[in-house]
Amino acid sequence: VPNGAELEIKDNYISQELGPNSAVLELFQSKNSFLCLEWLDWEINFQEVLMIYLQTVKSGKDDDSLCEIVKSKLQFLNSKVPPMPGFFEKNVTSIDVVLYGTLLPLFVHPVKSKLFENKEKLIQYFMFLRAQSSFQEAERSYYGDANGKSLLEFTFTPQNTISSSKYSTLNLLKVSNEKSISETLVSKTTTTSSPVLVEKNFTEKEIAESRHYWESKVEIAERLLSQNLPIVPLEGERNLMITSALPYVNNVPHLGNIIGCVLSADCFARFCRIRGDNVIYICGTDEYGTATETKALSEGLTPKQICDKYHKIHSDIYKWFGIEFDYFGRTTTESQTLAAQSIFWNLYENDLIEQKSVEQLYCSKCERFLADRFVEGICPYPGCGFDDARGDQCDACGKLVNAIDLIKPRCKLCSSAPSLKSSTHLFLKLQEIEKELEDWLRQVSSQWTNNAKVICESWIRDGLKERCITRDLKWGTPVPLKGFTDKVFYVWYDAPIGYISMTMEYCKEWQKWWKNAGNISYYQFMGKDNVPFHGIIFPSCQLGTKEKWTMATHLIATEYLNYEDGKFSKSRGIGVFGDQAKETGICSDVWRFYLLYIRPESHDTCFSWLDLQTKNNSELLNNLGNFVNRALKFVYQFYKGIVPKASPVDLDFKFMTSINQELDKYTKAIGSCKLRDGIRHLLSITRLGNQYIQENEPYKLIKSGRPEEDRIRGATVINISTNVVGLVALLLQPYMPLTSEKILKFLNYPDNLKVLPKYFCQYINPGHVIGEPSPLIRKITDEEVEALRKKFAGSFEVEHDNSNNPVADCFDNNVSVSVTELEKKVAEQGSKVRELKSKGISKNDLSPEIKLLLHLKEKLAVAQGQDSSIMTNKSKKKK
Repeated sequence: VPNGAELEIKDNYISQELGPNSAVLELFQSKNSFLCLEWLDWEINFQEVLMIYLQTVKSGKDDDSLCEIVKSKLQFLNSKVPPMPGFFEKNVTSIDVVLYGTLLPLFVHPVKSKLFENKEKLIQYFMFLRAQSSFQEAERSYYGDANGKSLLEFTFTPQNTISSSKYSTLNLLKVSNEKSISETLVSKTTTTSSPVLVEKNFTEKEIAESRHYWESKVEIAERLLSQNLPIVPLEGERNLMITSALPYVNNVPHLGNIIGCVLSADCFARFCRIRGDNVIYICGTDEYGTATETKALSEGLTPKQICDKYHKIHSDIYKWFGIEFDYFGRTTTESQTLAAQSIFWNLYENDLIEQKSVEQLYCSKCERFLADRFVEGICPYPGCGFDDARGDQCDACGKLVNAIDLIKPRCKLCSSAPSLKSSTHLFLKLQEIEKELEDWLRQVSSQWTNNAKVICESWIRDGLKERCITRDLKWGTPVPLKGFTDKVFYVWYDAPIGYISMTMEYCKEWQKWWKNAGNISYYQFMGKDNVPFHGIIFPSCQLGTKEKWTMATHLIATEYLNYEDGKFSKSRGIGVFGDQAKETGICSDVWRFYLLYIRPESHDTCFSWLDLQTKNNSELLNNLGNFVNRALKFVYQFYKGIVPKASPVDLDFKFMTSINQELDKYTKAIGSCKLRDGIRHLLSITRLGNQYIQENEPYKLIKSGRPEEDRIRGATVINISTNVVGLVALLLQPYMPLTSEKILKFLNYPDNLKVLPKYFCQYINPGHVIGEPSPLIRKITDEEVEALRKKFAGSFEVEHDNSNNPVADCFDNNVSVSVTELEKKVAEQGSKVRELKSKGISKNDLSPEIKLLLHLKEKLAVAQGQDSSIMTNKSKKKK
């Protein structure tokens, strides 16, 4: 099947077009199609990194950092490879075939020796497949005698196959047997580096529809222009409420936080607005809880001051990224107290709240019960014994800890030893709501992302239990029940109610959004770690009130975004955080584009500077930017900015049909929250536009001295291309709003036409005057990328180099160190770890310092003549 082609099938007389992954699954009819699809998605993302790496290998510039990323991906695959013969089943499956094709160039190239070191399972798996006659035959038929470096050359040599995803496999197979497919589809004058527009066998009906829509009057978006604020649901309209998980206020968001929640929701909200929907997008900062109190202590501020400070930081970051909320609020409001307490009273009156006595640590000196994060002590697990374990988790061994089980616990605030004391708390009886929740999930979860469904199903499968909804803290929404007024609501109960309270702050008619389920589609965007709160806890509270709340119809959860195959770390300077993006010199639209392009929709993805450069320079600059600039320059230079008249012929209507197909796929993709697919269909349209101009060469046809029919033909191509630019500007709005507005400004595009059409039509009529176009996208240079990689690499590379000897910076291993000096170093490092923990830094940031402390303690034990096997065994377990 030619690269990028699509398979058409008919199922119960319904014609479907399947993308590459779905086509593979259809051909193989796997019993484990869902698992296969997950791995096929993984392979697609692996390809994005792999192709860049192989290009560097082909050019003789083997990039070490990219090599490490590829090796880590292969190591992950090595850990997942099952026993032979197939990946999921006894027989060969789709994923076996796809992975074989992916791995083959690596296995036959000299890079194999370093990429597959210590990956015996993966090697065995590949060699098993390669021994099969069917695989051998396929390899020979495609690659011939190519091997090693020549096979890599073959991989990157453009073949005479279709390069756009718009072409139909079945129609390709209809080509006459007298000619090869490549002879039929590719012009004889075309070079392999310049693909041309290939004619598809469209039906007469499809072509007639394209003609009809081109000649029809365009839709005027008067309602969107006259819409009053605040936005409220409208009868007979498609009303959408969109929220994104409330970012916690105690830190600066990194790129993964931004794409996981607010940017994804913003992209979808913008799409819905230009589609003509009645949309409200609500978000805000989550400001209550232990983490806020901890952050306040570390910065010497009050919790209120911390919230004010970081709320502004978040607001400024999102504004720079072009996130367009209808309201961005806070949970520290009277509306939040009113909403949380009102829901609580309903649950209480419905006998869904119970009281339980809980043993907690109490600090007499501070006169307060200590929340988990306000307690430290020695880890209780055998073989660990880490001095600075927290009351919820030990950062040394990674195990969850109960605060009362800590050995020699101490108060984090004053270092005094707390005592055990009973405290009565309130619990939500989730088990009493389980059946109703399960029924609701069954009705709505078909619209959810798969990871959200799996997480919620696992909670239901394990059985719901009562959950504590109160805490002995000062900073939080107060509990209104007599006898509990000195407590606050726990954040997992309180935070999702923030969506309601923020809507209350936004408009007085908030109930039209929140108690109008039959007329509202409710979309929630979040990272997968937030799914239990939004898919189990929050809807349980809503159901438990017995009121007719608007509940999530679509729960859209992402996986994680990593940084250069590592983790983001603010304290170690690794990765780009929201407040640093503007310092890079790369505009916000390019950041939006790239983050949405690599959005972790079905599995973790990885931010890469080299990949960002590649996508910017190839897709944005050479594809999209080139098309827009060429088309508009023809109008401005040859027609003094006046759009010429079009006299389209059958070939043009076929081109419009191609555009309509991509437009339909774009609309369906974003409408189903597949934002990555949407951006790819948009780029397919600009690619088609470039091919259309390249094939017709209007700049030659309109030259003086050419026949009148040529000049009419050239004017037609320029008119249609200009209208495609107008369409592209609208489609670009959800992804790159500033660039979209810039193109619309070039076009002098009227506001009442800024609505997404269902079909390609003539928005820009002959005689319309456009402005002078200017370059949209700037090139990102190699030098720029290298400088940015170094700037945001933090201590990662140094840490990587010294990973086998973390004590190297403290001592010269050739020098004998005294016990006294070692004790001093242990004490200093211990103090450093405690200080870092008091600042509330993440586990990833703390891990290297803990590792150094443990090595120092081991060295001290040896110097004192003690048995260090306990420490050694613990270290091995960690690895």
